[in-house]
Amino acid sequence: MQYDWSGITSLAYLTLIGLDLREFPIPANKIKCEGVKISSYQNYAEKTGRSIKEITLGHELEDAFLLKGLRPDLTLILYDKEKYGARMKHTLWHEVGHIKCSHQKHGEREEKEAHYFAAQANAPNILIKSISQRGYSIDVSFLKKCFGLSEESAKKKKDYLSRYGFAHTNEYDDIVFTQFSDYINANYPPKTKNFYDPYYDELEREREKW
Repeated sequence: MQYDWSGITSLAYLTLIGLDLREFPIPANKIKCEGVKISSYQNYAEKTGRSIKEITLGHELEDAFLLKGLRPDLTLILYDKEKYGARMKHTLWHEVGHIKCSHQKHGEREEKEAHYFAAQANAPNILIKSISQRGYSIDVSFLKKCFGLSEESAKKKKDYLSRYGFAHTNEYDDIVFTQFSDYINANYPPKTKNFYDPYYDELEREREKW
């Protein structure tokens, strides 16, 4: 089964760019998606007069889920506000990922793609790479502190980085790095005077073409 990981990364990065976010961890209430209403089970239950048990199909849908088809112009992401923490942020990005990836059904492929989207929106590879090149150790504890990841998400991200490293690049790397550069410079300044990041050479080469 072939996946377009680069394309999904682009979708995640474009979402961050469109929301004009500037620092991490991203608060859960800043996670948005154009044309989609994000609401809690509790608020939806109050407005519709239905119980949370009914809304979640007998609590089968615990954290959050995507709901379409109630009206032609309405797409909902519903979540349990009592679980509004690090895990919930991944779950909300996951549901946004289903929309951004234009998924029409739920299956193994769709779930993997949505998880990957969430991982890139929650902790972009380009920012982790840049911080690593400044002399910081990228471990589970760091990922939790810097990006507000849950223990589970941080372990999966660390496993991914251990397996694939940073050999891959994305067409929106430069824009995402620039968008969060103030946050990175303020919180993760270079640890050594000999700090070198080839990213800046790439920027200079691009400037010379202008």
